[in-house]
Amino acid sequence: MAGSASADGDPASDVLYVADVFVPYPPPSKANVAALKRNVTAAFAKHYRVKVAVIANASDLGAIPELFNKPTQYAKFLGQEISPIFVGPLLIVMPAGFGIYDGGRSVAAEEKVLDSLQISGKSADALTTGAATAVQKLTATGALRSKDIRPPQVYTQPASAKRGSTVKLTYSVLDDSERTRDVVRISAGKTLKAVLKAPMRTAVYQKPHSVKWDVPKTLKPGMLRFCVVATDPAGNHNTPVCMQLKVR
Repeated sequence: MAGSASADGDPASDVLYVADVFVPYPPPSKANVAALKRNVTAAFAKHYRVKVAVIANASDLGAIPELFNKPTQYAKFLGQEISPIFVGPLLIVMPAGFGIYDGGRSVAAEEKVLDSLQISGKSADALTTGAATAVQKLTATGALRSKDIRPPQVYTQPASAKRGSTVKLTYSVLDDSERTRDVVRISAGKTLKAVLKAPMRTAVYQKPHSVKWDVPKTLKPGMLRFCVVATDPAGNHNTPVCMQLKVR
């Protein structure tokens, strides 16, 4: 993904909008990338949030090569780029060292940890290994504590159903905590027909959510709508996002 985006103004901003890790092109070894992703996943498992960009060359920055080896400056730039969906610890790893940004909030705890670490080389593999170690240390010390202020984003898909059957309503949820509980309300005009609740579960764009509804046989054919509200562990929630449900 990083390579295909390398002609963009800022490749990492595209990747990190829906993923947690950006690696350089040509990419480091699969084993090193997997280790970094495991450590990031472990951070989320402890209810922390973090995104990571590994930058090995100026070309990884697309149209802003002047920020190469300026990890602190680039961290602020990239953090602002992805702020519509993520405001939390953002770690940058470059040959010159580490950069960290958290929406303009204090990063003193993270910097204390990062100041104790060193990067063993300038290659993509060395930088990725350094990133994995940094995430592990940041998680272990609790330095990634950061208030979640962004509500989830919901993307619905139209659906159709037959009376007397079960319909699966599918939608995607994107949230920086990567966990939400959802409420789906089905209505005909102003009349509420059903309320479906889904428990707290993983919420990443690549894995759509769904709920099932047993459509009553007595329901009149026509156009209904279903509206989704997702709530993250911090209590942030989106305004209802609605889509048509055709019943025949």
